[in-house]
Amino acid sequence: MTGILPGPAGPASTTAGPAEPALVDRANLLADIRSTLAATGGALLHGPAGIGKTALLDALAREAHAAGEPVLRSSPTAAEADLPHLALIDLLGETLPALAEELPSHLRQALECALLHRAPQPGTPTDPLAVRVAVLETLRRLAARGPVLVLLDDTQWLDEASRQVIAFAARRLTDRRVRFAVTERTEHADTAPTMGALCPPAARDLPVGPLGERGTGALLRERLGLRLSGLTLSRVHAVSGGNPYYALELGRSLAAGGSDAALATDPARPLDVPHRLRALVSARLTELPDSARAALTVLAAARPGTALPATVTEPLAAARRHRIIRQTPFGTPQFGHPLIAEVVLADATPAALRDAHRLLAALTADPVEQVRHQALAAEHPDPHLASRLTRAADTALTRGAPGTAAELLRHAAHHTPDPDTAGRRLLAAARNAAAAGLPDLARACAETLLGAPAADLRVHARLLLTRLLGPDHPDAETLLTDAADDTGGHPALTAAVHQERAVRALHRGDRTEGFAELETAEKYADHADNPDLLVELLALRAPITLLTDPAHGLALLERGCRLAAGRPPTAAAVLCREGLAVAALRSGDTPRALAEVETLRAEIDASGRTEDLANVLYIAASVYERAGRCTEAYDAGRAAHDLRERIEPTPGPARVLGGAAELNGGTAERAAHLLDSAIRAAEDDHDHEWLAYAHGLRGRAALLLGHLPTAVHHLTHCQLLLRRMQFTDPSLFLVDADLAEARALSGHPADAAATLADARDRAARLGRDVVLLGLHRAEAHLTALTDPRHAADTLRSLLPAAHPYPLELARAHLALGTLERRARRRAAARTAFQDAHARYTAAGCLPWMRHTENALASLDALEADPTPTQQQILGLVRSGATNREIAATLHLSVKAVEANLTRLFRQYGVRGRTELAKYQD
Repeated sequence: MTGILPGPAGPASTTAGPAEPALVDRANLLADIRSTLAATGGALLHGPAGIGKTALLDALAREAHAAGEPVLRSSPTAAEADLPHLALIDLLGETLPALAEELPSHLRQALECALLHRAPQPGTPTDPLAVRVAVLETLRRLAARGPVLVLLDDTQWLDEASRQVIAFAARRLTDRRVRFAVTERTEHADTAPTMGALCPPAARDLPVGPLGERGTGALLRERLGLRLSGLTLSRVHAVSGGNPYYALELGRSLAAGGSDAALATDPARPLDVPHRLRALVSARLTELPDSARAALTVLAAARPGTALPATVTEPLAAARRHRIIRQTPFGTPQFGHPLIAEVVLADATPAALRDAHRLLAALTADPVEQVRHQALAAEHPDPHLASRLTRAADTALTRGAPGTAAELLRHAAHHTPDPDTAGRRLLAAARNAAAAGLPDLARACAETLLGAPAADLRVHARLLLTRLLGPDHPDAETLLTDAADDTGGHPALTAAVHQERAVRALHRGDRTEGFAELETAEKYADHADNPDLLVELLALRAPITLLTDPAHGLALLERGCRLAAGRPPTAAAVLCREGLAVAALRSGDTPRALAEVETLRAEIDASGRTEDLANVLYIAASVYERAGRCTEAYDAGRAAHDLRERIEPTPGPARVLGGAAELNGGTAERAAHLLDSAIRAAEDDHDHEWLAYAHGLRGRAALLLGHLPTAVHHLTHCQLLLRRMQFTDPSLFLVDADLAEARALSGHPADAAATLADARDRAARLGRDVVLLGLHRAEAHLTALTDPRHAADTLRSLLPAAHPYPLELARAHLALGTLERRARRRAAARTAFQDAHARYTAAGCLPWMRHTENALASLDALEADPTPTQQQILGLVRSGATNREIAATLHLSVKAVEANLTRLFRQYGVRGRTELAKYQD
């Protein structure tokens, strides 16, 4: 992780990221299918209609075609279920002519008749056993040429004759050369399938479950170009039940009618369910009596788990008989699918909906839930109800639910006759929605305020919209210009506008303009006597100051925390407290960093402030990593990844955090995959800060994987980007030592030396002694190019008993093992590797632990001392002879020279001829 203090300005940009793959949110399931097919020869995929079973078969088919493997596929329909042997015609109709001559004549004739390639002899029925054996022999002959993939889709419509033949063959094809991927429609993913006989005996059943919320959003972006977030995405995901077909139909309806904006303004508004989906349930609903339909309206309007009276549950018996609802394990009624509830709400009359909410308000004792239902039941604006809604919003905030508070304040604004009071309640709703990670609701509320009569409301609405857009969005400048024109010289409003301009300038790396805007903002804030605004300004200035003057930066953060003490929590106050943890971390005071971040995390967890929580989790992951607590770093990093994927319009930051988490508790391969995706997204967004972190982490993954040129490429990009942003503190992101090591090991000693000299100079100027151990380790690798024994001895003498960053000490012991191996002191190398392994194990750092295990295994595999021939080859390499010249001199083949060189590389722990030539015994 980085340990850099995140900016307070929200997402970097709203520019669209790279297109998601065609098959979204299914990577783990697809990997499970592949492994199941390889292990058992068969996988039976089952789930409801539209869940994506066919898409998974499509992906398997593409992979098989790319590998040059034959694919046999059948996709029957309900109308074809009575046509005998139709599936066999699909599977083998095109293959049979090429194989016909290989089959015995009686089997060939039987199969050709079944596939309608020849007419049967009059009065001679086709022998069923001959057809079965012929299909079995055909598949075996195909498999003799290479792996074969059989795809059977929608087997609930498979004709009976084909089903019996395929089952006969599948039972006997157990060598996994023929793999069967079969799909079956079941009512739910947890319903037991019935078509297992179509797979080999050891096959596994794999339920195809719903997409996650992120997967639903990615599907809508990739297929429809529809970017939903916050409550709007949550509603589409909930109503679709994660079913891709349902989600796409709902998305098309939203896009066609432009109702996604209306849904953000009124989250309780029913979705416009398109006809193709409505037809799936409307017929069953029209058959119900009026009492049952009224009861369904109450059930649809209620929160899940609400205890309903008998007057509601008894009429629902008719709906249960029509399989519209079912009982939960707790005995409460539940819709068979969320889509049905949405149709019920959409079809209900306004009067019926109001009646349902009146009943629900009477049933609940919770004041927040009660007043919410009362607001939804009210027909006209009600000032008294508006006041109760505002008080309920305060209660929701004390419960740590800013999203609920935003909904209640929006209702309060609707029921408030006075325009000014209504506007202030709506602004509070927008701010709470933004804090809760609901950008669509926040944006809808703020856009409504652009026409507010009060200038300060218009200014604050534009500033909030600017933050929601992000500092790189082209529309932000127009909003800021309009906001500045509306301030009327008011000190607090003017300060707020200059603050936002400072955010934009600092984000693009223009510190001169950024600090000038901050100074102007601070002058206006002093005139306004606004402590909250001053805290925001300090939260902006301090992270930048930390980079060049750590002591002054820490003083600014402490001042911000003092000003914020005892006041309601704000994002800026949280940022100042995060800054204290980061400042302690960079100075090597990890105990203080841990105490600061864990206290703050507990408070933010309880507050429900989603955006603040995403940043705190990010900082926590960084602190845990440097403190050598990698399991906790992995958990916090994954949680930060998941939150940012939900609340941010661009995927880059989330994928950086996911990749960083993998480097703590996952695998280097998964980290590399996520970080490559993060790099593409950050490049598209022109987000240089997250791009720098993505390159730096990708370089670490490359080091783990042994890809030195790739490591040099990414680590160089990371360092260059950090320099362009003037992020020169070597403890901000530990890139210098890794870059110097990668350059030294890849044969660029001059570049490595320059990197080390520059890093040491910056560390001395800023008092960052905490990074010196990493630099010692990298310098040892550089020294080892000419004298590995001296390098090992020097590094050993510099190793401390403990270090503020335990993983740096583990890396130093790992480097020592590598140097000792190159110095041919294998006992010392083993001791160093074992020490590194113990430290990585204690930290829970899985990727580096595995890397060290590989180093130990490589040490065990070392061969004996060089043979006389190898010693001669070594001498000729040092003299500059080519492989062909060595072969001629020693009367060997070139291949023999290459084989001996490979053994020497492994024996001396070097990576090529250049290092071998410099190696000294």
